[in-house]
Parts: sequence; C-alpha cells; structure tokens
Amino acid sequence: MHDSRIAFADTNWLVAIYHPNESSAAVRRWNEAHPGSTLIVSEAVLAESRCSFWRVGNRLPALESDLRRGLFQDCGFKFAEMSADAAPMFQRYAPRCNVGTLDLLHIAAARRFGCRWFLSFDTNSGCRAIAHAENLKVFPELNATDRRWLAKFN
Repeated sequence: MHDSRIAFADTNWLVAIYHPNESSAAVRRWNEAHPGSTLIVSEAVLAESRCSFWRVGNRLPALESDLRRGLFQDCGFKFAEMSADAAPMFQRYAPRCNVGTLDLLHIAAARRFGCRWFLSFDTNSGCRAIAHAENLKVFPELNATDRRWLAKFN
C-alpha cells in the first residue's frame, strides 16, 4: 500500500466521525480528498476513545463494529512498545508544550507503523506540531497555534 494513503487517526478524529461536531467537516474533506485511505488506530487511541465516547454519548458499539469490519486497522503495538518508542519525545517535547502522554504514544505508534499522515484536531496541546516535527504530514493543515508550538521546539 502506498504510504501516502496510510493515516493515523487521533482520538479526536474518531470523536468527530461518531459524534458530529465542528470538526466533522474536516473529516468529510479528508474522506473526499483521500478515498480508500487506510486509517490506523492504536491500543492507546481505542482506550482514550472509550473514555471520550462516554463523555459525548455512547457510540462505542458503532466504533467497535467498524473495527471488526476493517474500517480501521489496529496497529497492533502494545502500550509498553509505544511507551519505549515515545521516550525520546517525552524528553524533547514535554518541557516545551502541554502535550499529554497519550498524545505522544499516538505519534510514536503512527511513526512506528509507517504512517505518512496524522489526522488530529489537537492544536492546543502541541500534539499536531509534534507530529509535524516528527515528519508526519498533519491534516487539517497546521494553523498559527501549531506554528507557535513548532517555534518552541527549535
């Protein structure tokens, strides 16, 4: 599979799919521009989704059904593997932004799986900026807040 078609879906991306919100239009734009993309998720994304979905209304059975149908592919990495892969990012980025542990695990999983794209709406923590700094293409495109985070990483 061509790497430009492999994208890692952050938890907030899944929320926008199953719980329509202001970000859902961007999901539709992605789907129109990248038909047939393989969307990758991780154990950490699925755990975070289980919590997030309860906050906004339980659509978890729909997500689990779509996982079984192959709409998403679980990268298969265990928490300990992702944590070890993310260790250098913890040191590099945690002192410079508001990024959370799970955010860095998501980026580590995306990189390890060979994803080219990182699909996320998480601008405020610096997560999208870190994904970009770690050589992942980010969708939607980086905004001014993301660029301010990037400036802090150099």
